[in-house]
Amino acid sequence: MTTKSFRPADMLRGWRTLFLLPVIAAVLVLSAPARAMDIAFALSHASGPHRIFLEALQRSPMPRSHHIADGGSVDEGLDSGVLERADVIVAVGARATEEILKKFSAPILSVLVSRSQYRSLIAAYPDAALSAMVLDHPAARHMRLAGAVAPNVRTVGLIIGPDSLDLEKVFSTAAADSGVSLLSRRIGAVEDLLPQLEQLLQASDALLMIPDPIVSSQASARTILLTSYRYRKPILAYSQAYVQAGALAAVYSSPEDVAGDLAAWRACMS
Repeated sequence: MTTKSFRPADMLRGWRTLFLLPVIAAVLVLSAPARAMDIAFALSHASGPHRIFLEALQRSPMPRSHHIADGGSVDEGLDSGVLERADVIVAVGARATEEILKKFSAPILSVLVSRSQYRSLIAAYPDAALSAMVLDHPAARHMRLAGAVAPNVRTVGLIIGPDSLDLEKVFSTAAADSGVSLLSRRIGAVEDLLPQLEQLLQASDALLMIPDPIVSSQASARTILLTSYRYRKPILAYSQAYVQAGALAAVYSSPEDVAGDLAAWRACMS
């Protein structure tokens, strides 16, 4: 079985209305100031996806009313002077977001974070001016992916962890709208995973994975991949790494996708 990861950019031809843009949730709306706005970027890691995001953003046109500054990275050191002067801080990754929340008071836009990470940060810092562009995609987009790559699937299984309980109804509605039946199983701990997973795979044509700390751990992912292979059921996932490990397909946003969205959003706000 050939595996392929579907990002919005991959789906433009023929599927433009379905997967045109990565999801943007809880974006901080800022009014344009009379002077140039100082926007500082703080990375969790100086290399890897976070550096790719920043370099992609630097290649994008930015409004003249914005002054972009490098606030450093958590692993190589944050530039306190730059970050203290910033009108807005764009924190790349959950680690950078938390460090900025601890030390600085400027409004923060967190990127390259999951919905679950964002909710945890909001819970830990309820008074912070924190918003985010989350990596998670709408339920309807996942169901459309199922129809695109596995049109014979009639029943999709979904494992629900503690952090995704509120999404169960959302995915059930999206599945019904797509003409697919959704079977969900709730787990509260890692030890619940295997028995619930086996029940789900026996009754489903495919398995849909969504981010949740319990379900998304490396150990859980290994269990899910091996068990689904044993039952010969395809996995529809949420990351490129999952596809590389054996999932049939995934809806995900690359660092370049997120950089493009942020640049487009800033252009609209200027």
